[in-house]
Amino acid sequence: MQKRSGFTLIELTVVIALLAILTAVCVPNFLSWLPKYRLKRAARDLYSNLHLAKMSAIRANKDCMVKYYKNPDRYTVDLLNKTIRLSDYKSGITFNGPDNQTFAVAAITFNSRGTGNSGYAYLTNSGKTAYYRVGPLTSGAIKLQRWGGGTSWK
Repeated sequence: MQKRSGFTLIELTVVIALLAILTAVCVPNFLSWLPKYRLKRAARDLYSNLHLAKMSAIRANKDCMVKYYKNPDRYTVDLLNKTIRLSDYKSGITFNGPDNQTFAVAAITFNSRGTGNSGYAYLTNSGKTAYYRVGPLTSGAIKLQRWGGGTSWK
């Protein structure tokens, strides 16, 4: 007697049906999660680039400026010759806060001691599902905060 191996048509059909059900459940959840993830990534990148600008100012012993722009939404770090476009993050990331703030000042300047002017930049996505604000204090400390609703930032 010859040994037969493999899958039956019924087993394959059951596996394909299970995969279809899992896909139907997971894809909508993933698509709703993706814009929030991209917004968080854009906020963390801005936070990191502000730290880089601060460290570059200290290392070069001269001022380093981070400039914010609207239309199209982008920012530049002058000592690093770096331009970051918010559209590269997809999901409609823009400078916009819960009260339609964009950024407190058009430019942040860090001096050779790592301190400078203060001011937040506000970020959201096209669905306005979350808001973040990122910016330095006059002491040089840089904050990344998520909007918790009302007037609270966490």
